[in-house]
Amino acid sequence: MQRSRKALLQRRAASEKNSISGRTRLRPRCLSPWFFVVGIIFLLNSLISNGNGYKEVYRVETVGKNGRISRVTPLGLDEFKSRATAPKGKPISNKDTVVHRVEPGGKEYNYASATKGAKVLAFNKEAKGASNILDKDKDKYLRNPCSAEEKFVVIELSEETLVDSIEIANFEHYSSNLKDFELLSSLVYPTDHWVKLGNFTAGNVKHAQRFSLQEPNWARYLKLNLLSHYGAEFYCTLSIVEVHGVDAVERMLEDLISVPNSRMEPEEQNKEQILLQEPSDGGLDPFQEVASESEPESQSDNVKLKQEARKNNVPDSTLESKPPQVGRMPGDTVLKILMQKVQALDVNFSVLESYLEELNGRYGRIFKDFDDDIANKDKLLEKIILDIKSLENQRDVFASDIGELLSWKTTASSQLEQLVKDNSILRSEFDKLHDHQVNIENKTLAVIFMSFVFGCLAAAKLFMDLLLRISRIHNSDKFCQKNSAWLVLLLSSVIIAFILAL
Repeated sequence: MQRSRKALLQRRAASEKNSISGRTRLRPRCLSPWFFVVGIIFLLNSLISNGNGYKEVYRVETVGKNGRISRVTPLGLDEFKSRATAPKGKPISNKDTVVHRVEPGGKEYNYASATKGAKVLAFNKEAKGASNILDKDKDKYLRNPCSAEEKFVVIELSEETLVDSIEIANFEHYSSNLKDFELLSSLVYPTDHWVKLGNFTAGNVKHAQRFSLQEPNWARYLKLNLLSHYGAEFYCTLSIVEVHGVDAVERMLEDLISVPNSRMEPEEQNKEQILLQEPSDGGLDPFQEVASESEPESQSDNVKLKQEARKNNVPDSTLESKPPQVGRMPGDTVLKILMQKVQALDVNFSVLESYLEELNGRYGRIFKDFDDDIANKDKLLEKIILDIKSLENQRDVFASDIGELLSWKTTASSQLEQLVKDNSILRSEFDKLHDHQVNIENKTLAVIFMSFVFGCLAAAKLFMDLLLRISRIHNSDKFCQKNSAWLVLLLSSVIIAFILAL
């Protein structure tokens, strides 16, 4: 047991000495690369400070500390196209570009006219003659008691319309005029989700009033909430409701015309030439920096395609000065618009091609960076595997040491059990000896007691015989003969008691 324990302690001390010596050996080896890296950093710092100034610093900052390109999410195709093709300046709102559809007579097209197919779908229960607001008859009107709490009317337009303005009028003299009203829209009916177009306040007049929306909105169903009124008449009336705007077909044709016309402006020529050039120092967009590094051949091809498209797009007097529309467009104008649309698609194809080239180059660099990262991770993984193997070896050493400890424990426990058994045997034998000693002592006491009793009897007999001899002198010979046996008995009892007492 002691030998196994000493061997274990010696082995642990040897392993600690080896680990300490290994650390001391590694320290001078690890210091030399650190000095080398610090020297390289100082050298690079001196080169950067003597470089081209801001541009070099900007390149270092954009590349990053570990030499990787920034992995900013690339622009979407729509955003890239808008940056590549959209002209600078404020965007044009829908309100400025909406051109109302007109009828053959030159009058604005009313999408809330009963003759065009519009109709009233719902109104409050107190209302009378709700469909009259869609007719041109000024003597008919919508009539509501002014005391009604909720006054509304739901109108279905003749077709889906980009609503730009609404016109109302009340020609009835003996009634209260509408003051405040709310306009809501929806593309489906029935619905619980109405889109609010705005709140308006009408004047206290007896002629038509027009209200323009802040932002045109597509609608098929309109809900007119009548909130308040002027005066204190019993009835509140409304004669006419007209809705002006442009339908989907007219809007599509207008968009097709506006796109080629916007490309014919002189400012677009300069923008097309600098479309794929390198951005200025003020624009710090990493995706545009990657776009500026694309091949010059694709740039020249794109410029040639756009110049050819511009040559084909000869300005037409009918398109430059757009007169008010009268009905639908003729067939040749539609074909001309379609040709311009095809040319626009050709330009868009070149933009898409440059976009794909930029994405290819950008993702190629990113994948290369990923490959480098994977190689570094592989090296780190190999190092981790070696560390794991060394840990496994140490685990085996510890397992062997623990096995020796367990074996020493088993032997010690077996020896301890044997000692416990021997102790129990000795204890039992000691108990037996103790009992035997007690028995002997009891027997000794019994013998002493009996010797004492016999000695007392012999002494008493001799004393009595002595008294009788004094009284009977003539029988002295008989006395000696008879008392000799008692003397022997007394002498033996005294000797036995003396021996046992010792």
